[in-house]
Amino acid sequence: MAPQILLFAGTSEGRRLAERLSAHGISFYVSVATAYGETLLEHAHASILQGRMDREEIIAFLRAHPVECVVDATHPYAALATEHIRGACRETGTEYLRLLREAPEDGWREDCLYVSTAQEAAQSLKNLPGNILLTTGSKELSAFTEVPDYAERSFVRMLPTEEAVRKALSFGWTPGHLICMQGPFSEELNLALLHQFHIQVLVTKESGKAGGFWEKLRAAQKAGARTIVIGRPPQVPGDSFEVLWQKLCKRFMINSR
Repeated sequence: MAPQILLFAGTSEGRRLAERLSAHGISFYVSVATAYGETLLEHAHASILQGRMDREEIIAFLRAHPVECVVDATHPYAALATEHIRGACRETGTEYLRLLREAPEDGWREDCLYVSTAQEAAQSLKNLPGNILLTTGSKELSAFTEVPDYAERSFVRMLPTEEAVRKALSFGWTPGHLICMQGPFSEELNLALLHQFHIQVLVTKESGKAGGFWEKLRAAQKAGARTIVIGRPPQVPGDSFEVLWQKLCKRFMINSR
């Protein structure tokens, strides 16, 4: 049977859903932005689409293929991608399901400086001394070039992709200030990195349990480092992993046992 599900899998939850679909013998299309993402999703029943698609490209794909349901498992901060996916589904009348990443529990903000954007984080860093560990990825690196002596003070932890490294180098960071690793990371590894590079300020996104958020916060507390947290943009309505899985099971008559 031709794939009837198109999964946009830009997160660990998306990869987990791909694994579960494949384990149940369900054929599906899975869209990933990079070649690196493709290497993480080589499942038996997955037809992989590599490369970012805008709204019109998604519409064209949905009209050309027998897709009945689209699952948006992109990152909580990939607001533009979600906008493109939702718009394409509305245009083509395709069912849209949003897989939401679990938000951190309450009770942590009092220990952090909470901001709305990378630009606000960069403004805050102008008034804070010491070395900086950026764990916000490569997409918004340009915002942090406004920080005085950013290339000497800050270390960037990001995915080990050519695209990410090339971007960081183009902004003036040197290889010795790039930490290229696939997360999420343990508290112990975070703490070791904070000590290794004498970090006094950690910058992170509100990535939740799946993104290793608590491990970063606890490591920063132990290291005596300040933490700046970039909040999530407004989220569209969606479902937790298990709720969405049950919807797919009912929709496509999958035996979930």
